[in-house]
Amino acid sequence: MENIQTLMGQIKTDMTSGKTDEEIFQYLLPWLEKDPQTGGRLAEFMVTLPDRLTGRLLYRMLEVTQDKKVRKMIKRSLYRLKSKGIVAEEVLSDKERSILRPLQGEAKEGFASGIDFLGYRVLWLIIPHPGRGLWVMHGVVSDREGIVDFSQEDMTRKGFRTFFKEAKEKNPFPIVEIEPSYVACLFAQAYQLNLEKKGASPQGYFQVKSEIERIKKDYTKPLIYSYLQAEDIAGDDRLLRKRGDLLKAEIFSSWRIEKEQIRPYADEVWEAEESKIVLNPGQKEVRFQGIYQKALTALFSGEKRLLYQRRLEEMAYVLFKLGKEEEAKISLSVAMDLEKPLNPIQPNPFLFQLVIQSIFGLLTEAKEKKAKEVSLIVKP
Repeated sequence: MENIQTLMGQIKTDMTSGKTDEEIFQYLLPWLEKDPQTGGRLAEFMVTLPDRLTGRLLYRMLEVTQDKKVRKMIKRSLYRLKSKGIVAEEVLSDKERSILRPLQGEAKEGFASGIDFLGYRVLWLIIPHPGRGLWVMHGVVSDREGIVDFSQEDMTRKGFRTFFKEAKEKNPFPIVEIEPSYVACLFAQAYQLNLEKKGASPQGYFQVKSEIERIKKDYTKPLIYSYLQAEDIAGDDRLLRKRGDLLKAEIFSSWRIEKEQIRPYADEVWEAEESKIVLNPGQKEVRFQGIYQKALTALFSGEKRLLYQRRLEEMAYVLFKLGKEEEAKISLSVAMDLEKPLNPIQPNPFLFQLVIQSIFGLLTEAKEKKAKEVSLIVKP
């Protein structure tokens, strides 16, 4: 069991650092040759890493394993991955590849970051070109503006690994693997938003637009619905009770409502706190609750509510790919609740907490700034 945990830890580390399935497999191979049974037990645990790279590793393990019982365990793990929506292409040996698929290149890859509180995220689309390395398409998209930055570079596989490792270290949000056709779809949707907003699209996008259009598929729903069933989420009362806790998740810790939008309500709370009218704690709380509800109604009754619905659906996918399935389900549960108009009697717990967190975050900044200004005054 200790060996399995060690191997799983190494696999997770290698995946995070951007290593290929071939590189990871070279580390696993001595263990598999020494003890084939380890391969079977490892395959069962690898299902907890829902990623196409996991599927490719399992295929490589299947290729070198002769033990029927172990092969059955590996195939069962591949089936379980498939049931989660992870479909990996079968990996053939170099000899088989040269005979059976001489003209077929490597598979395309896609990656996406989480979404920040302003609706920005980073996307990568990797297209191998035999004999010419990789086409690396990299862009920043906004769910309110469209494509705000885009570049395309030719890189070697090694060069891309170095570049991608640095990008992951610098990005404040985790980056996960995602279907290339979905990345292309997200780029195309962002470009359409550019057109609707009559904004300028980055020039680099036009040079590869036709390639992106060729790769993309039309998705009727966000990708997370291929992994989690909406009917199961909707009927889970346990998830409903946890909606208000979603902001405690690290990935949402920086989410706030924009300062210019929340400031009027923060000012009202400040005035209520500083009021010369004597109010008992209960009266103050009633006043605060009224301000929170007013902010919620004003800010999320229309288009913005649907904007947050899509953000939470996309974040649910990121959480799922990070292995945080419970938090992914809660995020999707909140998103599905936002399909409905706001209920003034039972407000969406996530949005309600977001309003409170944003108000008091702004007030804390104001108080710290005021205290700093006072401390700079030189006493006579």
